[in-house]
Amino acid sequence: MNIVLTGSTGFIGKKLSEKLSNNKKYRVLNLVRSNLKNFKKEKYLKCDLSKIDKYKKKICDFKPDTLIHLAWDKIPNFNKKNSQENEINSKKLIDFFCKNTKIKHIIISGSCFEIKSPNKSYAYFIKAKKSILHYLKLQSKSYKIQYNWLRFFYVYGPGQRSKSIIPYLISCIKKNISGRINEPNKRHDFVFIDDVIESIILTIKNSRRSSVFEIGSGQLTSINKIIGILKKISNSKIILNKNNNSKINLILKAKTHKTRKDIFWTPKVNLLKGLKKTFKSL
Repeated sequence: MNIVLTGSTGFIGKKLSEKLSNNKKYRVLNLVRSNLKNFKKEKYLKCDLSKIDKYKKKICDFKPDTLIHLAWDKIPNFNKKNSQENEINSKKLIDFFCKNTKIKHIIISGSCFEIKSPNKSYAYFIKAKKSILHYLKLQSKSYKIQYNWLRFFYVYGPGQRSKSIIPYLISCIKKNISGRINEPNKRHDFVFIDDVIESIILTIKNSRRSSVFEIGSGQLTSINKIIGILKKISNSKIILNKNNNSKINLILKAKTHKTRKDIFWTPKVNLLKGLKKTFKSL
């Protein structure tokens, strides 16, 4: 199977590219803008997604069966300009593959925030994601291509951005410095990176119909609980300045029944094991 992958230098994409490239069943072409030094043996094409038509020959010569689109430029910038640019480029990409290749399957990353926004700062990002999904549905129907939209929840693990909550807490512990935590009582659905990679691979292998899948643990965990587990793992007495003035506790928990039924995926790495692996990696 020939797979074109975008977002190969990101948190999820990098690990997915490595996993797929180590499997002889798959040939992977990574579409990348920069960070080419990350690719040791993986095949890549340096290109700008906003000008995807310029690379028509090289992409078509690869004869792709599946497109996996994970790229979202300038994360975590979710302002209007950046969100609209990503929306336009994503739609161009969908169009390009529908019109110029014999693609059979398109897989695109969504977000749990499509279900409910944590705050107003995500408004343009969510609007863009919903618009891309709507466009994907229309184009997939017109060109008779299967699509799957993977709605990721709070993905964590080795390789995550240093400013994300779990790497930040681990950094405070290892540097023995005091950290500041906003809203420690809020609960989120945390899912380990290895499980997320497995969900994408099982979507490639097992999905037989167009659908939206929610990729999460299906359980809610507070930041306070994360802190408690990390203290035990590190045997540390980390000091944190906590601010919990929020009156809103956003409840976002993945509904995983469809992923279990359709692609036979359930998360395997529990929170303790995942945090241990993450702690060890940093």
